[in-house]
Amino acid sequence: MRAILLHVADVANSHYRCRLQCVGLMLALICAGSARAQTAYPMISHVSPAAVQRGKTSDVVVHGVMNFHGTYQALFEGAGITAEIVPPPVPKKPPATKPVVNEVKLKVTVAADALPGAREFRLASSRGISSIGQIVIVDHPVIVEASVNNTLAQAQGIQLPCVVAGMLEAVEDVDYFKFEAKAGETVTFEVYCARIQDKIHDLQKHAKPMLTLFDGEGRELAANDHFYFADPLLTFTIPRTGPYFIQIRESTYDGDRRWTYALLATNQPHVTHVYPMAGNPGQMLEVEPVGSAKLAQAKMKIEIPKQPGIQRLELNINGQKANPATLIVSPLPQFLEQEPNDEPGQATRVAVPGGINGRIGKARDLDHFIFTAKKGRTIQFELMARRFGTNLNSSLHGVLEVMDGKGKILAANDATHSIKEADLVFTPATDGDIILRVRDLNSKGGDSSVYFIRADFARADFRIKCDPDKAMIGPGSSTAWYVQVERTNGFAGPVNIEIRGLPRDVTASPLTVPPTMTHGVIVLTAAADAKLAAVNVDVVGKATVKLPDGKEEVVEHRATPIQEIYNPGGGRNFFGVNMQTIAVTDPSDILKVQVSKTKISLKPGEAVKIDVTIERRADYNENVSLDVRLQHLGSIFGNPLPPGVTIEEGKSKTLLGKGSTGHIVLKAAATAPPIDNVPICVLAHVSINFVVKVSYSSPPILVSVTKK
Repeated sequence: MRAILLHVADVANSHYRCRLQCVGLMLALICAGSARAQTAYPMISHVSPAAVQRGKTSDVVVHGVMNFHGTYQALFEGAGITAEIVPPPVPKKPPATKPVVNEVKLKVTVAADALPGAREFRLASSRGISSIGQIVIVDHPVIVEASVNNTLAQAQGIQLPCVVAGMLEAVEDVDYFKFEAKAGETVTFEVYCARIQDKIHDLQKHAKPMLTLFDGEGRELAANDHFYFADPLLTFTIPRTGPYFIQIRESTYDGDRRWTYALLATNQPHVTHVYPMAGNPGQMLEVEPVGSAKLAQAKMKIEIPKQPGIQRLELNINGQKANPATLIVSPLPQFLEQEPNDEPGQATRVAVPGGINGRIGKARDLDHFIFTAKKGRTIQFELMARRFGTNLNSSLHGVLEVMDGKGKILAANDATHSIKEADLVFTPATDGDIILRVRDLNSKGGDSSVYFIRADFARADFRIKCDPDKAMIGPGSSTAWYVQVERTNGFAGPVNIEIRGLPRDVTASPLTVPPTMTHGVIVLTAAADAKLAAVNVDVVGKATVKLPDGKEEVVEHRATPIQEIYNPGGGRNFFGVNMQTIAVTDPSDILKVQVSKTKISLKPGEAVKIDVTIERRADYNENVSLDVRLQHLGSIFGNPLPPGVTIEEGKSKTLLGKGSTGHIVLKAAATAPPIDNVPICVLAHVSINFVVKVSYSSPPILVSVTKK
């Protein structure tokens, strides 16, 4: 039986849609029930309660599939949150085999100054490191949803401000909560539900929650079913003192016990965005809070953090701490749109390089900016407003258009990188003034449609990803990470890859992705006497790039870890996460993958055979297959082979079944270009279920192609 590798699809939001693949379904049916692994990493499905209050220690239960037996540590994203594993009760009679554990109890402690919001976490067990889970840190007391609250008459009483931790656990489940409010009071309700499901590995369907507000007589006053992408937010000013009801349900009346939520309910100032949304590092900037906080304070001065990038900052509204807002910290000179600028003749004058701040403040609003361009000097415009899976959650689905002085559109873009965000590269044909226009794709607009545009001369650069997002290695065993390099704006240099923060007992093979390649592989190996350990690491790429003025600069980027996401039908989607984690586990299913050659030199047109022997753990006798590439259903998504070098499938033995020996034949095409010492490895795949695999690696094999 051929092992099925998970397919890397460069998508963000597509895992909400079921893309049934007939071939995948057939293979799933064949493999289901026969493909087992003794070692299956834990897969988190949900957390209850979904929220924990900062400054307190809370009891939390982590639920999931596979086996959480032997869990000893929780790892969290960011600072200010830790957890203690609550050991399960000791059975009166020890079981004959290791028990299957599907939930783990934690005592989660959150520092008083921890930043509120959703945090990623993992659980480490002797069997492996878990997939990503998410938990929400909040400011207000957490109230657990009552078991019966499905009608107005059964509504659970709450007192604002608070956070309700609940669950949309069944089809047609509707949860009601009753509160008292005063005339003129502004209340805000925000839901964390879809956002804490996006990164869940094994969730086959996702919730689309909806909020509805009713008065004391049950009349509907307001509703919202999306604000932060699929998560709703509702703000309402109370007309008269009395009781009110807030209802949360799935917008299609679907349900699932894994659909937990945190409902933030407050009568205090609440911030959704700030305008302008960007500033220079360390500067004092006057901003307008967006949301109910604007009613309390129309303008305020904040100190911009010093660290460049997307940051979150807690605001102080009239002496009262509000929820964090997203800011962009940019060293570029900043420009703010000046209304009216709906026509090209009213365009706000800006300069390149520069940062442009604006807002599509109403329906059909158009923002125009004018700048002086030089013939042949390429400019890149990057819109930063609304990016799925990040803290950029503006309401703007932006379109960028470059126009000449007469209004003729010269270039346009509304989406790149599988996110609804525009990124436009434009080379002027002549010297003179050029106009940049910003609009909403659907002609919408409002206070929350804020944006920032990074306008700079295009420079060579790169982005990197690391697939997968975790490594599980038993003592003496090895596994592999595939690094993908995306070069932009003409960058054609090598990229040196390093892993920072490796566990003491784990080593990583060196990797430089050559100019002619976009993929590379790193082999991670645990020492023979390695002890249980789990740490978060950073995979970093460094390269020397040429600046627009001809000077050179060393550029460094952190890789985005790629977590696999369930795709119905046997396919694989992925989601970029924040935690890249390595764990040393109990002995692996495959103790070693041994190869007959660790250095190969091929002449153009020549083939070479690599004999492969796997050493199994004594109790592991299930199916194993071999490969060099990361592939699924015939599509290749990670290929460390040098250009022109391929696997000769018909001459290779990669389906080992219950055997332990095989071989792979590599061949260089007659036109294969010369290259030196490109690292590859042979992977032995072990099936966890009908889709998911765990891979074990041989030592690196250095492949060279000689000149003709």
